Amino acid sequence: MNKYLIILTSLFALAACGGGGGESGSNVSNTTASSTSSQQTSNTSISDDSSQTESDNADGNSEDSISSDAGSEVIMTDLVIDKSFDLKTDVSLLIDAKISTGNVRAYLNVCQSKADSGKADYQNCILRKPISQGELNQKVILSRQDIALVAEIWLYDNNPEPLRYQWQYDETLSEQKFEIRY
Repeated sequence: MNKYLIILTSLFALAACGGGGGESGSNVSNTTASSTSSQQTSNTSISDDSSQTESDNADGNSEDSISSDAGSEVIMTDLVIDKSFDLKTDVSLLIDAKISTGNVRAYLNVCQSKADSGKADYQNCILRKPISQGELNQKVILSRQDIALVAEIWLYDNNPEPLRYQWQYDETLSEQKFEIRY
């Protein structure tokens, strides 16, 4: 019984490996060579089109300096970046909240502002925390400068509406700070 299993396993292994015939091996290399030559031919025609586009641009006949043809590509080495631009868009923001009415329990949401209403967009909040003992100092990182923020202080009393405060990036300040006072 063991001999039959070994023989069957060996046959399956040999069948899975395939034969070493000379004909199939040469077909594979010929197919590769022919597909490579057809790719070179298509690349040549694409580069001819892009050189024509470049000459059109040099003559001023084309509207855009970068063509949208499939053959022309903008590569990273073509980009020119001003040396003063440090490729960072993140902004450090200090959120400083103080409630002066004593030991009132409150909760703070700091979210992006909805454009139409000026209220908080609860799907895009950067900070949600209770305010303990009337103060909260928290540093957060914003992904970019053009985010308008709304802070809402929810008091745990019967006040159904939150206290709202707006913040926008100020280019004149070296450190960004969102002061919330009540």
